Amino acid sequence: MSTKITAKQIMTSKVIVANTANKPSQILEFFNSMKIHHLPVAENDKLLGIVSISDLVKVLTKELSGNVSMTEIDAKYTVGDIMTKNVTSVNENATLEEMLEIMGEGKFQALPITEDGNIVGIVSNRDLVRVYDWEKNHGEGSYSSGGAGFGI
Repeated sequence: MSTKITAKQIMTSKVIVANTANKPSQILEFFNSMKIHHLPVAENDKLLGIVSISDLVKVLTKELSGNVSMTEIDAKYTVGDIMTKNVTSVNENATLEEMLEIMGEGKFQALPITEDGNIVGIVSNRDLVRVYDWEKNHGEGSYSSGGAGFGI
């Protein structure tokens, strides 16, 4: 696998993010409709955290076991309460090898890409599989995702 590929070539660069005031039901609906599993959380493009489907499942499991409605969960929590803070991120020049090493630890399945704390993209485990498949079929070279971003 090429060690010349960088985060900039792999990342989804048109990232629209959640904000800390978003409600769990909004994030759940977004995950469901867009078929994604993680969403960066930012304010004025500054990365504050990331919310994953696992973060939501933890809250829903805890709350729904007590026969609580989604409306009550929305009243009790915001994305700011649920998100993972102190997120590991890399810059656009991080190599494929560096990203694989970080994600290979198995702690998370997406890496926000930042410059001076501002979110400029995101790389997920799906992106890494896509790069592997591309290289397998095309050989080493100039890979570019060109993928659109998602967010609310």
